[in-house]
Order: sequence, then structure tokens, then C-alpha cells
Amino acid sequence: MPEKSSSFEFVTFNDMASALELIFSPSAASVILFTAAVRCGTQWYNRMKKKFGTNEEALRILSEEKKEENWGKLSFRDVDFVNGSGKIIVEDAFETVARKAGKSRKAGQPCCNFLRGFLSGFLSELFEKSITVTEEKCAGMGNEHCEFTFK
Repeated sequence: MPEKSSSFEFVTFNDMASALELIFSPSAASVILFTAAVRCGTQWYNRMKKKFGTNEEALRILSEEKKEENWGKLSFRDVDFVNGSGKIIVEDAFETVARKAGKSRKAGQPCCNFLRGFLSGFLSELFEKSITVTEEKCAGMGNEHCEFTFK
């Protein structure tokens, strides 16, 4: 069966996140998006792992695929492949673009909960251990780009 994909506008993602915030609360919406995305990152890794020759190649493929899907430009820096730690710079992260497009969600704290969860799930599978991803800078809060650390 051929793979199919679908996409929706950034503003639609923002509408969904805003609805979750309205139904639950902003903090609960963040947890829901993050937790759902961990599973997505785990599943994506498991579907794609046949294409990865090395961990370095896995990060390269992830970056290429997500750029093509308009998730943003991911750059991995200072990666310690033994301990499973490093930094990720993301330019034009889709959640920050969505926040700016929608204008209805509250600014003031990092907004890339889905991306952070996805990366956590993916990296946990890649390094075969639990990986925590923290958003240190967020373009949705006025920073030049988003910056994550993982360990």
C-alpha cells in the first residue's frame, strides 16, 4: 500500500491547540500535545529505522524529512552519540509559525510542545534510553530560533 500524507495549514494547528487550551487549560494542552507527540516520534523512528545506517544518518534523515514536511529546519549540534545528549536548533519551527499565524494563543512561554515531544520519542528510540528534551529558546517568545537541549 503506498504511503499517503496529508497536511493542514499552520493556523489550523494553532486552532487545534487553542481548542485544547479552552477545553482543558493551557498547561493541560501542553501536556496532551507533548505526550501524543512522544508516541508519534517513537512510531516514526520505528517506521524509518530500516533507512538508518548510523545514528548520525538517522539525525540527517530526520532533519531532511521534517524540513520537507515544513516542520522547520533542524540542525543537531554537539551531539554525544555515546551518552545521548546534544543541542537542536530549529529555524521556522511549525508551532511558532502556527502561533504567529493564529494570534489567539497566549505567548510568554515556549510553544513547541508537539515538536519537543516528537523529538523526545524519536531520540529515546535512537539512543535506546529515555531522553528528555527541553526547549531553552523559542521563536514564539521572540527568540531568533528555537533551541532544544536533550539528554
